[in-house]
Amino acid sequence: MKLDITNYTIEELVELRDNIVNHIENYSDGYVYLCNVRSYGRIWKERVPNTYVLQKLCYRYDGDDGIVDVYSTNPDLSMIENYGDVMYIVSEGDYNNWKEYEFRKDMIPKISKELDEWDDRNNVPFNSRPTFSPSYSKEDLSEMEKELAEFDMSFTPPVRHSNK
Repeated sequence: MKLDITNYTIEELVELRDNIVNHIENYSDGYVYLCNVRSYGRIWKERVPNTYVLQKLCYRYDGDDGIVDVYSTNPDLSMIENYGDVMYIVSEGDYNNWKEYEFRKDMIPKISKELDEWDDRNNVPFNSRPTFSPSYSKEDLSEMEKELAEFDMSFTPPVRHSNK
């Protein structure tokens, strides 16, 4: 289908273009696209509605200006070119549960190390001592370990798309 635009004024063409771009940028294809963007020390999340907008974001952060990690319920993202990860998720709920589990799993050793260094601060040279007391207590650590041991593991973790 070819649209004859020769009879439109420039103002009408600009309005038509803006309407088309707005429709493309907001069109939802029914899948979830969660994007974690890292650029120049900043980290943020973006949620895009379709593969066209997703590809634009991936091209913008193609490794030079940043990296995008994509988590999507779309089972076929073979057409997406991305420097970062492209991962399939069963649902947004599974993604959120997986992120919470990974956060706890990663934080427990860090908190434990921080608490051990604090407890041992008098046995190390002054310039190697921690400056501030840990923000977590041993009770907090024990609670986190208990929560991790009892964590509901019924989620499905993300799986890398085959095109990577």
